[in-house]
Amino acid sequence: MNILSPTLQTLYADLVQQVYAVTEKPGTVYIQKQKGRDYLYAKRRVGRTYRDMAIGRADDPSVKKRAEDISAEQKNLKERRNIVRTLRNSGVPAPARALGNVLDVMSDAGLFGDAVLVGTAAYICASPIIGAALPSGVLMTQDADLATASLAIAGDAEGDTILDILQRADETFRPVPALKKGAPSSSFKSRTEFMVDLLTPQKRRSDTNPMPLEKLEAGATPLQHLDWLIADPVRVVALHGPGIPVKVPQSAKYAVHKLIVAQKRRPDERVKRGKDLLQAKALIEALSETDPHALYDAIDDASAQGARGWKHPVQRSLKELGIVRADLA
Repeated sequence: MNILSPTLQTLYADLVQQVYAVTEKPGTVYIQKQKGRDYLYAKRRVGRTYRDMAIGRADDPSVKKRAEDISAEQKNLKERRNIVRTLRNSGVPAPARALGNVLDVMSDAGLFGDAVLVGTAAYICASPIIGAALPSGVLMTQDADLATASLAIAGDAEGDTILDILQRADETFRPVPALKKGAPSSSFKSRTEFMVDLLTPQKRRSDTNPMPLEKLEAGATPLQHLDWLIADPVRVVALHGPGIPVKVPQSAKYAVHKLIVAQKRRPDERVKRGKDLLQAKALIEALSETDPHALYDAIDDASAQGARGWKHPVQRSLKELGIVRADLA
């Protein structure tokens, strides 16, 4: 296990502090005349597109102050990009460009205020927060899974749908038709086969699939165990561009969740099952070095949820991985 040096961990901590201290979205401020008056706007890059943001009348002192803050934040982008580049060049795992662009547009739209990134995309973001570079063999992904505990999740301030948001990352995104005629799509796919799936915790067996996310004009697939996974998520920064603020599950919970999910895969999901176990093993090995108590607590907490659907799958996966230590059994 490649433990990250204290220098890299401190550099990442500085990046997180800078990203979450931002109060204004950065942009290039410009003036536009309307009906004889000057108005200030800011243009900023989001994903693969540029967006224009209205600031207000140029003669308003509060608008001028906000424009100054936006310009100052634009200058700070260069420093943060340098930090991201240093971390990536030092071997810290980071999202590929397609995933990075998707995370960028989701974050810009404010989706991570209500939702949590799960799946391999979240796993990619875990290395800096656990203090170890996870193996590259299970870091590749062509999808992004977004889980929300609230079906009232909203898009950005302009009320855009999830498709509007995703097309800022790749204009070829299209909804994947739901199996039930007339039901909202819970999956979206680009021409390059990049998938975005929307998920929500299953509350009861009678839950509609998909559950409607009306403000996003989409649906969300209800899944077991998801409410436990996304409770008390962690704020992290994805190493793309100047750093993207996202929320992911606690790494110990993610590892245990993968132990459970691996035992519930269908026979035709052998590849996904293998990936579940590989990710769980990598996280367990890393956390055993950097934060063993968090790992033990997550296993105990999951096991306490029930024997058949929780404890027994965890034990079977641990046995399959050859992990037989008393404190992990």
